[in-house]
Amino acid sequence: MRKILPLLLLVVAAVAFSGCVMTKQVAYFQNMDSVNLAGHKDMPQIRIKPNDELTILVSSLNPDAARPFNMSLSANSNAMTGNSTASKTMYSYIVDKDGNINFPIIGSIKLEGMTRPEAESYIAQTIKPYFAADENPVVKVRYSSFKVTVIGEVTGSKVLNVENERLSIIEALAQCGDLSVYGKRPNILLVRESAEGEKTTARFNLNDANIFNSPYYYLQQNDVIYVEPHKARARSADVSSYTFWTPISSALISLATLTISLSKK
Repeated sequence: MRKILPLLLLVVAAVAFSGCVMTKQVAYFQNMDSVNLAGHKDMPQIRIKPNDELTILVSSLNPDAARPFNMSLSANSNAMTGNSTASKTMYSYIVDKDGNINFPIIGSIKLEGMTRPEAESYIAQTIKPYFAADENPVVKVRYSSFKVTVIGEVTGSKVLNVENERLSIIEALAQCGDLSVYGKRPNILLVRESAEGEKTTARFNLNDANIFNSPYYYLQQNDVIYVEPHKARARSADVSSYTFWTPISSALISLATLTISLSKK
C-alpha cells in the first residue's frame, strides 16, 4: 500500500499540472501588465479599392438641385434628410477594376485609394459647378459591402457586416461568440486582399497582449479570419469536451482498483 501511495500522488499532481496548462492555453492577454500600449496607434484609414460597393447621398439647400445625383432614392424620401432609411434605398456603386465609378451627370470618377472623407470632398467639388453659388452640396459616402468573414473553431462562423468601418480582431471574434474550446488561441490566421488582388496573411496570439499593438489589429473590408482547431478536434468532429479527461479518469480508476486489490492481500 505504501508503495502505491506515491504513484497515486504522482497521478494527482499530473492532473493538477495538466489543468494549469489548459488554463494557460485558454486565458487571453496573459502578459497585459508587462506590455507597453503607449505606442498603440489609431486604426489605419480604410481606402477605397476595386470591387468595393458604395452608396452616395448628395444633399443641398435646394433638394431639386441634388436630386439628379441621387439615383434610386425612394419617392417619399427627402434628399435633405440624410437618414438611414433614405440611404438604404440609394443606388449602390461598384468600384470597377480601374478604381472608377460611373456617377450621374458627371460620368466616370476615380475613387480608388481615397478615404471616405477624401471621396466625399472630391465628389462635392466635382459637382459644385452644377449648383447655384449659395447651394454648397454635401456628399455622404458609405460602404455597402464592408464585410469580414470569420470561420473555423468559433461558436458561430459568420460574415459580419461592418456599418461604422471600425472593427477589431477582438470585436469580430466576440460577435461570433468567441472561440470554442477547440480553437487554437495562439495561432489565429488573418487573410487580407490588396487592391491589386494580392493575398497577405498575419497571425495573432490571443494569449499575448501584444495583439493590441499589431498593425492588423483593426480589420479591413473583405478580411477573412480563420481559427484553426486543435489536433483532437481535427481527428474527430464528434470528440467530446471531456476527451482530455477520459484517459486520466481511466488511469485513476485503474490505480484505485489495483490499490484495493493489493490491500486485500
